[in-house]
Amino acid sequence: MNFWQFFGFVRILKESIQLIPKNGKIMGLITIFYLLFTSIVFLFFKFTSDSLLRDMFIKESFIPIPSINGSSLSSLLSSINQNFKLVLAIDFSLIFSYLFISVFSTNTIILISSISYYNKTLNFKDLGIMIFKSCKRLIFTMFYTTIIVIGYFFFCFSMATPFLATSNIYDFSMVIIFAIFAYIIYLYLSMVWVMALVVSIVEEGNYGVMALGKARKIIKGNEMKGFILNILFNLLALFIFWGTQIIIKKCNVNNKNSMLILVNGSCLLKVFELVNYTVLYFHCKKEKEEEEITELQESIEYSKIYNLQLIIDGTN
Repeated sequence: MNFWQFFGFVRILKESIQLIPKNGKIMGLITIFYLLFTSIVFLFFKFTSDSLLRDMFIKESFIPIPSINGSSLSSLLSSINQNFKLVLAIDFSLIFSYLFISVFSTNTIILISSISYYNKTLNFKDLGIMIFKSCKRLIFTMFYTTIIVIGYFFFCFSMATPFLATSNIYDFSMVIIFAIFAYIIYLYLSMVWVMALVVSIVEEGNYGVMALGKARKIIKGNEMKGFILNILFNLLALFIFWGTQIIIKKCNVNNKNSMLILVNGSCLLKVFELVNYTVLYFHCKKEKEEEEITELQESIEYSKIYNLQLIIDGTN
């Protein structure tokens, strides 16, 4: 691997930054809607869940009081149980709301980026049709990638469980080392999973396991670019988290506002990450096509030489 191959990710970053202004109005509007709806969902569910939990804790504080009678205790327990069910319902609603926003934003950003890559203009009508056509493929692929991610973390956790069962310092240090290596491997593997999302949106007929297989073939030979991009985006996410903590301490920002800053920062980072992976997809695709053309030309040249040799042998 030469110098330019190792630092090829810089070219991806540069082209991604240049790509964003193309169809900038649509990209900007979608990003604003993404931030707005994510913030609204976050604030709504935080407010409602915090209110219900606060009410539950207040009611629980009355349970040990000896003077409370049986009917009051029964009513109190019933109310706590009802609040607990509401909290669970709100949490599940939050998950489904986030999934809906995630599917829509991922689909839209990758579609806009793929159109902008070829310097084509896009209107909302065409974008809506494209979103409708690719949405099913994206959902299937996201389902498979989510299962793989969950399976990977369960596997890592099961491998680390024997060390967690003891209080030995050596075992604890082994868990930390294992966690670091497991996370590095996750960063390496996840580039294929994200690329599969791009494949399922850009290419018709590729979704689920097929998209994962196609993504693995496309990114082959460019793994280092995707791996370094993953490291970079995770470092940026860590920087956003630390920046939020600094803002909290220095500006006396309350917990709700600090979480809102963190959520919006993460959303903006996700937008830029998806643009980068779309650019990486087209780079890998172009390289594969060039390799196929080169192999075809070499095959034709070899065939000509072979046929010429047969003709010479025949004349002799």
